[in-house]
Amino acid sequence: MLTLCPVPLVFSGACPPTNVSAKDAAVKPTVVLFEDHTLRHFRPVSWSLPVTELRVGMFNLRERTELAGGRGALLTRPYLAPLHTCADWSINPRQLDAAGPVLWLNGRCRLSVTLLEDLLQGLPGTPPFVHGDEHGPLVAWLEAADSAAALASWWRWAAGQADREHPAAWEGLQPHGTCPWDISALGYLFDVVPATAATLRDDALFLRQGRPWRRSPFGLFPAENAAKPVWALQTSLRPAGEHPEHAGRFPAQDPGQGRKQGQDRKQGQGIFLGDDVRLADGVVLDDSAGPVILDRGVQVMPFSYLEGPLYVGPGSRVKAGAAIYGESSFGIGNRIAGEIGESTFLDFANKQHDGFIGHAVIGSFTNLGAMTTCSDLKNNYGPVRVDLGFGTLDTGLRFVGLMMGDHAKTAIGTLFNTGTCVGFASNIFGGAMPPKFVPGFSWGGGPQDPRYDVQRAMATAEVVLGRRGCRMVPAYREMMVFLAGF
Repeated sequence: MLTLCPVPLVFSGACPPTNVSAKDAAVKPTVVLFEDHTLRHFRPVSWSLPVTELRVGMFNLRERTELAGGRGALLTRPYLAPLHTCADWSINPRQLDAAGPVLWLNGRCRLSVTLLEDLLQGLPGTPPFVHGDEHGPLVAWLEAADSAAALASWWRWAAGQADREHPAAWEGLQPHGTCPWDISALGYLFDVVPATAATLRDDALFLRQGRPWRRSPFGLFPAENAAKPVWALQTSLRPAGEHPEHAGRFPAQDPGQGRKQGQDRKQGQGIFLGDDVRLADGVVLDDSAGPVILDRGVQVMPFSYLEGPLYVGPGSRVKAGAAIYGESSFGIGNRIAGEIGESTFLDFANKQHDGFIGHAVIGSFTNLGAMTTCSDLKNNYGPVRVDLGFGTLDTGLRFVGLMMGDHAKTAIGTLFNTGTCVGFASNIFGGAMPPKFVPGFSWGGGPQDPRYDVQRAMATAEVVLGRRGCRMVPAYREMMVFLAGF
């Protein structure tokens, strides 16, 4: 644990140039990242976000694949495909440009950069296989002809799906062969929080390599004639004791820096900082249970407590007096205040005021009014049941909080029951606690409340995007109109 004392900060310039590793320079197999019928398990955020783009810890699966040197094709629902901003991938191709075997990865796979590197290096010469879980295929190593058949099968599914009840994408593709690697995956959106701690520890090991990266976030288009946003800059993070901007504030130690003398130091712990991070006096960064990772341009205001494992994304601001507990991660440009524990916030989420949010997954461009609070534990300590829009589901988990889709908003004093799901662009207000499932475009949140007019919703969303230095492109409007038709 480290409490920061008053010391002047000196800011340096941009990150060093990219160094391509020997692993990245080697020829890698073509990779196909896909989403399938299981995407509904990741509602409400999957209504407007491909499962391949769902961040766990610091990165999503596409970004981790890029860091491992992999490239290829992304298979995304057609109404979301135009919102990809990554230039190095083929989006929804009709055929694959690959002469040899192809690696297929489901977007819900949870793989570290190191495991992806091992996978890409070790696959050549491995016999074909299809490996999955009770929900469907996870990873497949397919010859070119079988890959072509799998792609045709995916397109048959994608052409007819409307994100409701739909059959499996993989007609006739049954598990076979042996996958030599241990592949884990998310089953549902509420699995993101339990997976965060281990993922952030893996991310800390990756950061120790000192390798830079550059993000291309899904659906984010910088405002015209604006300076390059902080999230688009080349970035690398360093252990706090080695960062020139914070010399003298942190002990120059290896894993476990900042911990009290006598505590164990385990590999993967530590404090990592990007450039232009601003830490006010009285801030406590506690890495005793896991790494604390503050990305480029993060600002932490006075008397805040940040516990690891924790990731705070580029350009985010933690307001004075915040208490952020471990197993949490925050995306680009978040505004964070009050008490938050074991939660994942996506990009440009606003929680500017007091109130408790725990074991939650909060979508992008959301706004939680002052004192908005969610329950994450039932009074009888029993397993939490949720409704993601296709019936009640027993999570088997004791702790499940709020799950909120993109562009949803709450009024001051809003209270949520354990495991509540709030759909895309819904506005929650009024005195009553909303039901456990609130569909998208709800105006009020109650079962008898009217629908939120899509034109009004788009007008508000355009203002929200503009305030964060982003612009609404035509494909974004088309996506909102499509979702309003559910």
